Amino acid sequence: MNNSKRFKIIKRILVLLMTLIILYSVAVFSNIAFIAKWRTIYIETAMSTMDHQWLATNFIPESVIEKVLLERSGQENFQNGLESDWTIFPFSKNDLYEPWDKAEKNFYKIYSEIDEQSFEEYIEANADEVLNENRFLVIDKTSLQEKDINIKTIHGDQVLAIDTENALSIIKIEGDGYVGRLAIIKDPSRVGVGLSESFGEKGAIIADIAQYNQAILAVNASGFYDPSGHGNGGMVFGLVVSEGKTLNDALNGTNKKVGFDSQNKLKIGGEESSFSFRDAVEFKPALIINGEVLVTGSAGWGIQPRTAIGQTPNGEVLLLIIDGRMPGYSVGCTVGELAQIMERYGAVQACNLDGGSSSILYYNGQEISKPSAANKINGRNIPNGFVLYSREN
Repeated sequence: MNNSKRFKIIKRILVLLMTLIILYSVAVFSNIAFIAKWRTIYIETAMSTMDHQWLATNFIPESVIEKVLLERSGQENFQNGLESDWTIFPFSKNDLYEPWDKAEKNFYKIYSEIDEQSFEEYIEANADEVLNENRFLVIDKTSLQEKDINIKTIHGDQVLAIDTENALSIIKIEGDGYVGRLAIIKDPSRVGVGLSESFGEKGAIIADIAQYNQAILAVNASGFYDPSGHGNGGMVFGLVVSEGKTLNDALNGTNKKVGFDSQNKLKIGGEESSFSFRDAVEFKPALIINGEVLVTGSAGWGIQPRTAIGQTPNGEVLLLIIDGRMPGYSVGCTVGELAQIMERYGAVQACNLDGGSSSILYYNGQEISKPSAANKINGRNIPNGFVLYSREN
């Protein structure tokens, strides 16, 4: 190889290296709004995981990461001292469990999220298929293999299930880059914290938790010790109360206690709160307290699969799952987007729960979300979940 060719090769390598250094510097240090936004979300997303923080720490200077984490800390400190106060909201009750011939007249009062025109058109076209053997109206198209049905909510979202025997509806939620499911449960007295059979020693998949607790519906709830993503769900983090019994103490700090009192009201508060819970767990951040949305954008938490719980003024419980880590289908959402969905469906109290590879929703004998865990059908072992107990339980 002559000197001229050798010089050209060296020159190309140097140009490539200089280009990479410039691109890296722009990506890591630029204040251009678009670049800064996605750099922040990238850092937040990596640092909010248990076992993928290296995606930030190996490539981005500590000073840049620290600045992002300080912003999240500020968001969490802003929520200190806030807690649920139900004296400012009514808490109405309805007759929920009636066969269709009696329930029809009050249907839109109880299921106010359902668009009347699209529902009536579906019922007219499928009149022979919507009543079960007990004469309750039950429409279930929640299976991931089912085709969508032409019933919408008043907000334009797709309805997947209306189950008047269990007083619930399930909605398909879609947004910019994410897909999820929202269960709207009309009877808060039947929602509680269901435990894995070997709680405290080993977790269980969501289907087993539902079956062990005789539940018709279940979502994941508490976080847990998860070294390198291989935890078995046995060592739960934070407060756990089930059926009035405290099974694990609160961690407190900036975490939020979230659960139901004896009047079936969802309450959210920090370490200073003195709520008496019948069923509760602990996580963060709070999304909505007393009707006020507390988070916007990523709020330091990045984009992840999500699980959240909320409650409307008339007592409806909202259980929300957002699938994630699946480009082309759903990458996940921010906590700000989570709060917006909750607010859209009327939540006045709402809190983020454990997410990531734990997020999963089960209904009527099957998983109806797509978990990002290694097991893409059953999900992973988790310590507990918020469950809707069967009426016979």
